[in-house]
Amino acid sequence: MTVRALKLSLGDSEDTIAWYDRSAAAYSDDTLKRDPVDLCNAFVGRLPERGVILDAGSGSGRDTLAFLGHGFEVEAFDASQELARLSSTLTGRKTQVARFETYVGPQARYDGIWAFASLLHVREPDLPDVLARLARTLKSGGCLFANFKVGDGERCDEFGRLYTDMDERRLQALFSGSGLWTEVEIGTQQASAAFGTPTAWISVFALRA
Repeated sequence: MTVRALKLSLGDSEDTIAWYDRSAAAYSDDTLKRDPVDLCNAFVGRLPERGVILDAGSGSGRDTLAFLGHGFEVEAFDASQELARLSSTLTGRKTQVARFETYVGPQARYDGIWAFASLLHVREPDLPDVLARLARTLKSGGCLFANFKVGDGERCDEFGRLYTDMDERRLQALFSGSGLWTEVEIGTQQASAAFGTPTAWISVFALRA
């Protein structure tokens, strides 16, 4: 990779985090009005009672709070310092500031990892390494959930946020080629993104092999 390309890559990541830092209050207020209850129920139905969940890219803390209400032990991180602060306030639990690209968690600790609308901000070439490090934090048979906007690879939106969009072929290849995952289940949904934008989503449930 050239120096110029490296700077562009880092700039995309920094611009994404900067947008969430600037917009944290409005973004949190909006996401608290939305509740992905069907996906949450499908996720917790794959976990043992009172298991341990990692909310990876926890945003406002909405889902951390919901999982705590279900009796789970929950740990969380987010790349945005401002969102982590708001999440900590909402949930009463300290939300770590960390990025997927450098996050290293405790080995075989979690029964489930919830990555709702968060891994979609990781550059496509970085996703295999990020998923491998997340897999190491899951217990054998632990469940990972992630979702992406439907599309064809990397782009920046009108706010300068980096997205990696996915289709079924891309997502299947990402989870089937490493030997780390089993029972990979892919589905699509139509639901609003932040601020009510109608969006096509593709989601994956996968168990740690």
